[in-house]
Amino acid sequence: MSGITGICNLDGRPVDRMLLQRMTDVIAHRGPDGIGHWIDGSVGFGHLMLHTTPESLREKQPLSHEPGGLCLTLDGRVDNRKELRAALESKGLALRTDTDAELVLRAYECWGEDCPQHILGDFAFAIWDGRNRKLFCARDPVGIRPFYYIFDDPAFTFISELHPLLHTPKFQRKVNLGMLGEYLCDAFASVDETLYQNILRLPPGHRLVLQNGVLRITRYFHIDPARTIRYASDAEYAEHFFDIFRDAVSCRLRSQAPVALFLSGGLDSSSILGMAARLAEEGKIENGRIAAYHLAFTRPEADERMFVDDLARMWNGTIHTPSADDVAPELLSDRTRRFRDLPEELEMSRLQVLYTMARRNGSRVILWGYGADEWLTGDPVHCSDLIRRLQFRKLFRQFRHDVAVHHHLETNVTCLDALRWCLLPLIPRALKSRIKRSIKWNAPGWIRPGFAQAINLKDRLLRRDAHPSFPTQVQQGMYGTLVSGYGIITRELDNEFDAYYGMEGRSPFFDRRLIEFAFALPEEQRWRDDRTKYVLREAMRGLLPDSIRLRRTKGNFTYMAKESFARECAGETFESLRLETDGYIDADAVRKLYKRYRQGDETTVRSLWAILAVERWINTACNAAVKPSNHD
Repeated sequence: MSGITGICNLDGRPVDRMLLQRMTDVIAHRGPDGIGHWIDGSVGFGHLMLHTTPESLREKQPLSHEPGGLCLTLDGRVDNRKELRAALESKGLALRTDTDAELVLRAYECWGEDCPQHILGDFAFAIWDGRNRKLFCARDPVGIRPFYYIFDDPAFTFISELHPLLHTPKFQRKVNLGMLGEYLCDAFASVDETLYQNILRLPPGHRLVLQNGVLRITRYFHIDPARTIRYASDAEYAEHFFDIFRDAVSCRLRSQAPVALFLSGGLDSSSILGMAARLAEEGKIENGRIAAYHLAFTRPEADERMFVDDLARMWNGTIHTPSADDVAPELLSDRTRRFRDLPEELEMSRLQVLYTMARRNGSRVILWGYGADEWLTGDPVHCSDLIRRLQFRKLFRQFRHDVAVHHHLETNVTCLDALRWCLLPLIPRALKSRIKRSIKWNAPGWIRPGFAQAINLKDRLLRRDAHPSFPTQVQQGMYGTLVSGYGIITRELDNEFDAYYGMEGRSPFFDRRLIEFAFALPEEQRWRDDRTKYVLREAMRGLLPDSIRLRRTKGNFTYMAKESFARECAGETFESLRLETDGYIDADAVRKLYKRYRQGDETTVRSLWAILAVERWINTACNAAVKPSNHD
């Protein structure tokens, strides 16, 4: 995973070369293949190189183009290389090299601020336009590559990881109390804020322009609500999806070294291996260019090796299966101390054994199965769409199937679930928002009322940015997932973890073409009777054993939460919380919540883990923060 950084002094002061170098040094793990710097008076860029594609071996960054007065620093990969090159050459541009950086730089030269729309792939980049004295930055539509910044007039500073910004001149390490409240509620409404005041992120699918001292941020990526895909048969939908998925996997296999794939034993990651094996069989990629890894669990409810073995037999391949029991997971405090950010995800550090084995085998790229749940699973709120279309007979039949799906996943369906699936989505958004704002709203019981009031927590959590109006509630929910703060933060945590172990993560299901296709599908191609991800299952006929393709269950890893809470000494921690001393939470309410968990209430896990993670963060990563006054 490469890295980028840069400084733009709006007052004309020359960039401090030592400061720029210190910033790249702090994230040197992102640049094992070289660190480069470029300074032109008041503007300076840094780049940290990790070679992950054949073309990157010939790439030098930051990359300048003197005739246009341009310079680029890019962390990214271009997937539509052939089409983009042809489009640029048709405009009369002669490319000097075949690198991704050259394509992105010349795309800006050709289309200016509209260039991100023409680029497929994962990217975060900055371009200095010397002729127009303009800084232009952009981030990919899903937010695979991070982009953090400080705009502390007269300086604008950006970088791929958050923690180096804590050491920039004049920066005061203060807690962003509003974001702290969101974390403690395990609800992420903000898409641009971080836990630190003045450190912001460029939201995915957005571009940033800094010119004449004015900062302008706009969304460039949009889902067309009017686009629909309608075919006469399931086979046609599956064929169309197959072609898109094939391209999404193929372009992510572009690597100068073997690509690692981490298999869970479920449908999503297995589909990637099945497609990669088919590409190898057809001679589209070299045999041995993909190596599969599966983290084996000995607990029966979490053991998925039987599915992995079926896949290995079908494709006559070897799958490396290190044991999860051989891993000593990191403590929360260790990770917060390293990254100065919040390690919200549970048990992620167990993956370190897979990273170590993959790197030892020469891999620098990891394929993940992330994304299929978001775009292909479907949502029980499709019941409300059936009510709106007055399809009551189909509604009753589908509701029974929905209950069966949850039974397969060992979750219970309550009357409240039925209300949430069928009726609540039918209330117009504007009316729903007015109702929520008019009734008495209480923060979660463990949040101190005075703190909630001081940060306007209700307004933060109920605010809604303008979203396009989609024909169905399912699509509306998918769009909410696409732009949710939780998804953004999760992908940044994944990126941070990948980069720390010297790897670049790639997710075929986050391909822009696949996402746009999924939004245009009829719901029956996502959720058919009691089969979710229907179009994916149909497209994978012949590429997966039916034991996986038709699988309706998932591994149960709830025991890991118990181990994590025990390892973190959660019971002792909840007895004495700095978060209570500082006036943020009611520790008695937290202890009651923990008691419910100990009595078997699994719904409390995420809230308890969020509280525990914030407690570790505020004691280790943010111990120099200005302490706020107590809130009654």
